[in-house]
Amino acid sequence: MSGADRGRLLVSVIVPARNAGADLEALLQALAGQTLARQEFEVVIADDGSRDGSTERLPAADGWLRVVLGPPKNSYAARNRAVAASAGATLAFCDADCVPEPDWLEQGLAALADADIAAGRIRFSLPSQRTVWTLLDMDSFKDHERQVANGTAETANLFLPRELFDRLGGFDDSLPEHGDFDFVIRAVEDGARLVFAPKAIVFHPTRNRAKQFLRALWIYNRWYAARASRAGSRPEALKLRSLVPLVQTLRSRRRFGRSLGPDRRWLLANGVAPRRSEMLRALPIMYLLAPYLAAAAQLHGWVESKRLR
Repeated sequence: MSGADRGRLLVSVIVPARNAGADLEALLQALAGQTLARQEFEVVIADDGSRDGSTERLPAADGWLRVVLGPPKNSYAARNRAVAASAGATLAFCDADCVPEPDWLEQGLAALADADIAAGRIRFSLPSQRTVWTLLDMDSFKDHERQVANGTAETANLFLPRELFDRLGGFDDSLPEHGDFDFVIRAVEDGARLVFAPKAIVFHPTRNRAKQFLRALWIYNRWYAARASRAGSRPEALKLRSLVPLVQTLRSRRRFGRSLGPDRRWLLANGVAPRRSEMLRALPIMYLLAPYLAAAAQLHGWVESKRLR
């Protein structure tokens, strides 16, 4: 995309995808129903080496939808490719398994009127039969309001000007996770104003099985530690207070005003009224299994980062 072509559209929706299957169909249907006029935005799908043919089956839509192909690396490399090929003055990021509300783009753009980066609300698509892992997933991830208060955000629902993205050099794609947190932290340190945009809503599916949840916990902690180590910081798992995960988890939840079990207020706000039995089953996972797994993953990431350096 030439410099002359850029900025002609109001917004480019950037979506990385690898073997996304039916998720892309639901996403594109939601984007086709946006209240923002069709001629004001485009959708750029960044295929990160898919093998399921999902992007090959996507229909051409008069230039509204484009697919940018690339070798399998990670979602941040894919996003960088898509941004380079896009034309919008504003970038709207979401994931292939997200489903935006009809006014998502309008609300996200409105939030940027008084900010440099807007992180929208991420709500949960719930299964017909939830499990204790559903509650733990909701309790652990996707609270954008809390993330913004801590000076960061994620690309499941994020709006920012192209100029800011280009000036900061895009996402660091050298590691497969935490590239979005890294970018937002760099932007805030550079003086960008980050806000929470509660009216810009996307829905994201929950992880409902032990393997899904624990795998995500391992991956996020492993690459958090690798990035922290590379930047010269000590991951939390290497600090003395992390040697007693039960106490550390308790102190952390109290510090942020959260309940001792899965945060009932947060769950109720997302349409879930947890049963007492579910709350009790979650406690040993929250205070024993999850902290030790996270610590092991961080130690692994720290060692790996030292080796790579």
